[in-house]
Amino acid sequence: MRLLASLLVTAMLAVPPAAGTASALSTACSGASASDFDGDGTDDAVVGDPFADHHGIAGAGAVHVLLGRGEGATVVSAPEPGAGDGFGWSVKLTHLDADRCADLLIGAPYADVSGLRDAGAVYAVYGGAGRETVRLVAPRPEREAHFGWSLASGGTLVAVGAPYEDAGGVADAGAVYLFETGALGAGRRISQDSEGVSGNSEAGDMFGWSVAIGRLGGAPGEQDLAVGAPYENDDGLGRQDGEGMLDSGSIAVLFDVRTARGGYTGRKWDLHEIVDADAGDRFGYAMAYAEEGDVGYLAVSAPLGDGGRVKDSGLVHLFQASSTAEITPAGVFDQGAEGAAGEGYGFSLAFTGEGGARLAVGVPFDGPDQRGGVRLVPVRDPGRSRLVGRGEPGDRAGWSVGFSGNRLVVGAPDRNGSGAVALLGRNDSTGIPLAPGTGKVPALDGGGPADFGAAVG
Repeated sequence: MRLLASLLVTAMLAVPPAAGTASALSTACSGASASDFDGDGTDDAVVGDPFADHHGIAGAGAVHVLLGRGEGATVVSAPEPGAGDGFGWSVKLTHLDADRCADLLIGAPYADVSGLRDAGAVYAVYGGAGRETVRLVAPRPEREAHFGWSLASGGTLVAVGAPYEDAGGVADAGAVYLFETGALGAGRRISQDSEGVSGNSEAGDMFGWSVAIGRLGGAPGEQDLAVGAPYENDDGLGRQDGEGMLDSGSIAVLFDVRTARGGYTGRKWDLHEIVDADAGDRFGYAMAYAEEGDVGYLAVSAPLGDGGRVKDSGLVHLFQASSTAEITPAGVFDQGAEGAAGEGYGFSLAFTGEGGARLAVGVPFDGPDQRGGVRLVPVRDPGRSRLVGRGEPGDRAGWSVGFSGNRLVVGAPDRNGSGAVALLGRNDSTGIPLAPGTGKVPALDGGGPADFGAAVG
């Protein structure tokens, strides 16, 4: 994988609407549902194909918005696409403005900025119509920082991970940028060297590999930030000195990040504080957040942890918090006796609180033929978890997972060599694969898919 960095503040550049996006969609957002991009009253799903050839540009990337009424899809591209940009590496359906239509955040972490290779960018594409797409880049971009590698949003905040940024001259230490949705202007940079953040920047930590925003124990009404650093070395004392367990991983939770000034408060967890940990477990590789009633849940994976005492089979740790209680560990999920080494349980995560908290855990290397699948876990009754969305041999289904309303979206970027996704209803075990040029999903102009389903939301 390639990577990138940036420095102190982040800047905004307004650009014309992306081809085929908001300007071509419905303006009637008044009846929109939570994940409704086009305002027709049904939840939509978003699929990234980050290295698709599009408009005659190799590897420019593209994003498909699958329309909830089953009427096909809208293709979104970068306003000024470049070869190998990775547009669609990360995708997030969210709400950035006051209308009820959902908006899109799209990461392009391999985009060149000001002549600097793979500095990275993020695009905010507004649902409905009438607003220009906004491109976020670092004002002092750094070569191979990969700004846009990860995305999160919640309340009035957007978080962008740049895990390959050289924080303080330390290679690939990583950083996160925080934006207010109202303006998406100046961003605030957070690293392990920021005041109040536990730990310290060390080469290769990749702080910002994953991010999540939610209510995790800060002040009522405020948003908290969780940041994964899956390649951090754990010395058992919250410090990295090069002598800890290599790449065991950690997460940091920072409280009240919107209003924090002059230093942060929060907590840091290394995997050994929760379960037995080993080098290479990569705790913090993926994260997902959801709320059910007054409770906020944060899921954090270690896809090479020893789940169910099966070496390198993967595990997911659940944290919970409420308006009256700070975040605390709440349980560990794994595949138990069904687990196998290297199957990647927790490679991807998605959470929903709709109809009771449910966690989707991607297991893309499941089975000797790596057909993959997704483990659906009811948080209040994890013993009733089930494996769904299994692919064909070599599909790696579950590479990405997401929820669109009550539907589960499963990405299988290696199906037939160019990728597919499946949408599963609440009680479904399988779904019909969808891919560009099949059914009502349009083919790409001047190109074709490469890894359709590498990211979903």
